[in-house]
Amino acid sequence: MNMVKEFLLAVVKWIFSHKKVVFIYTPLLCFFLVTLFVGYVYMSWLGDKADALEKLARYKRLIDRTQEIREGYVYSLREAGLGAKVVDIPTRIYDRNDEIIGEFFEQKREIVPYNYIPKYLIRAVIASEDRDFYQHNGVNIKGIFRAMIVNVLHFRVVQGGSTITQQLAKVLFTDMERTLKRKIYEMFCALEIENGYDKDDIMLMYLNLIYFGNGAYGVESAAKMFFGKSVRELNEVECAMVVATISNPLIYSPLSNLENSIRKTRRILQSMIDAGFLKKAKADYKYKKFIKKWDVAYNSEGRAETSLIGTFLYSSYRINRAPFFNEHIRRIMVDKFGEDVVKRGGLKIYTTIDGRKQDAALKALRAGIENQRQYMVRRYGKKIEKDIDNIQGALIALDPYTGEIIAYVGGYKFTSKNQHDHVSQIRRQPGSSFKPLIYVSAIEAKDITPSTVFKDEPTTFPGNYRPGNYGERYHGNVIVRYALARSLNVIAVKILQKTGYDRLFTIIQKSLDLSDSEMSERFGRTLSIALGTYEVSPMESSVLHSVICNGGDFIKPYGIKFVKDYSGNIIWNNEEDIHRYVEDKRQRLGKIIDPVAAAIMVNLMQAVFMDGGTAYFNVSRRPLGFPIAGKTGTTSNFSDAWLAGYTANMVTSVWIGNKKGAISLGSGRAAAVLAAPVWIRFLREAYRDEKPGNFKVPVQGVSRQSICLESGLVPPENGTCPKIVHDQLYYSGTEPGEYCTLHAPKQAAETEIKTDTVQNK
Repeated sequence: MNMVKEFLLAVVKWIFSHKKVVFIYTPLLCFFLVTLFVGYVYMSWLGDKADALEKLARYKRLIDRTQEIREGYVYSLREAGLGAKVVDIPTRIYDRNDEIIGEFFEQKREIVPYNYIPKYLIRAVIASEDRDFYQHNGVNIKGIFRAMIVNVLHFRVVQGGSTITQQLAKVLFTDMERTLKRKIYEMFCALEIENGYDKDDIMLMYLNLIYFGNGAYGVESAAKMFFGKSVRELNEVECAMVVATISNPLIYSPLSNLENSIRKTRRILQSMIDAGFLKKAKADYKYKKFIKKWDVAYNSEGRAETSLIGTFLYSSYRINRAPFFNEHIRRIMVDKFGEDVVKRGGLKIYTTIDGRKQDAALKALRAGIENQRQYMVRRYGKKIEKDIDNIQGALIALDPYTGEIIAYVGGYKFTSKNQHDHVSQIRRQPGSSFKPLIYVSAIEAKDITPSTVFKDEPTTFPGNYRPGNYGERYHGNVIVRYALARSLNVIAVKILQKTGYDRLFTIIQKSLDLSDSEMSERFGRTLSIALGTYEVSPMESSVLHSVICNGGDFIKPYGIKFVKDYSGNIIWNNEEDIHRYVEDKRQRLGKIIDPVAAAIMVNLMQAVFMDGGTAYFNVSRRPLGFPIAGKTGTTSNFSDAWLAGYTANMVTSVWIGNKKGAISLGSGRAAAVLAAPVWIRFLREAYRDEKPGNFKVPVQGVSRQSICLESGLVPPENGTCPKIVHDQLYYSGTEPGEYCTLHAPKQAAETEIKTDTVQNK
């Protein structure tokens, strides 16, 4: 202690013995050095002044353009004369015909006119960033000293002394480094800006230029990124959150740290109250509404954890003809190459999507979902309106031979409340759309033919399982073709009971490429599987049906063909990888389904759209003009509506339901009413300028026969069968061997029956 005291006394003694050095020469030297340094910075500024002012003028012209047209304007770095630190070329997604269907990018820059900026946003900026904005001349000496005192008292930088004008200068004219030279340079820039522009111009240039994180520049881009709407639509609290992000987007953006963002927003609101811009009662009321509106959820420690704020990823797209597909592709690309490469690399992604068919699919599905939403409003009134967005759907179309994705629509619209991709991110009971797998297993086992007769009646199966038909209607003796066309539940269970599970489970496991554990976890050996009670996604539904349509070959669905870098070099040929994988699987698996059984199944499924079929009324008045096949599916309590539909070169799965789960769509809202019309509408537009041709049929092992729809037997030439099906396919040798006894004359029984062996032409 004595040593410290002696040291301090010695220092004081030295200072007083060298008063001129301490109090005159040293301050003068410091002043001289500072003046010299400031002069050096000023000379540097003078050298840059002309270019800087031209850059400022160019940016101001962009501002003036928005004032003239009185609407927002998206600009590039080049237009503003700003330096790019990354490649200013967006990543583009192309369809199979080299048309752009998506374009996403790192930097989102949009200028808006002054009348777009809410008064509360300007007030929030002034209250939190620069209280003396309208009084100073660009540099606020009082603010600088105030910040120095506050920072010294806190032993850290908690407050900045820069004015809004200085911050504008920093963004426009410096490289953002934290140095004394930069701060002095900013002051000269700020003074020059204040000499040439009024306060409103400065505020507008500042708000349109500052960075808000995640590639968003300017308050318009920030408003769309955080809240999915224009800045002019923001309320007081939303304005405060945008302003809260300005000081440090990494720390205070709701995208990177929701808790910090919420806390800073409250501090901004308090600053507005302190400045007299907002009443406390109003601020509290608006804040509570904001928390509820954006569904801010807190954890057990009271920290904001999740919300709908900042969930507008679609705002990253300048072009977006296939919103859910493009987001699906973006996730794949990010997993493979990383976020920075995808956003900043100027990549070109070539896909399997057919842009015209994609447009048709999007339009058709939205119309189908809208139809159901309007029905719900008519039936339940206003009490359903808040949940109406839960009515969603999906449409996925594949090339059944290659696995190429032709069209991909994951929901009604890609928004903050609906970013869930219903094509691949949900699983639901497929209902009767699953039945073709039951039938084709039995056909391949030769347990049934299209003419096999079953009795449709109330039946109790082992385990006291008692399935019922739609509407509890039963039809007595029916043939397999009729049972499928009418989607009779009892018959499907009887067929499964007759053939067993082994063949069915082999088809499912091989088609979906499932491991043994995945298979056992997802599918159980219960009779109810015949009615589609185990869940699949729309994507998986399309794969299962593609294996039937293509004659039993394994496929793997894919959307990316290849990717090129900024220089045009192919950096990933995904299509080659897929082809190798599929070829290897096909060699090891062989045919998943016998091609003849598959062809017979497709032939049977055409009956669904013929007289007596569940979806006949969808095409009865206006036939498509080319062969179609498919199967409708409606789950218990009308919770899900499905359609799995085939043309010769495309398999489509359509699902409409409630994204919250098994919630009824309404009595009678079956697949034929909801899902089938979507598919038919899609086909009419997709094949407007082309026709898909006929379904493929094997050259050998299959024959055609005309049969009576009621008996399943051959109609005699002079018989009276009321409904005859022509060209029904059979395994050769399994055709019905006698004439119809229900409608035939007696002498017909003595006549030889002829069948036609199929010749594929």
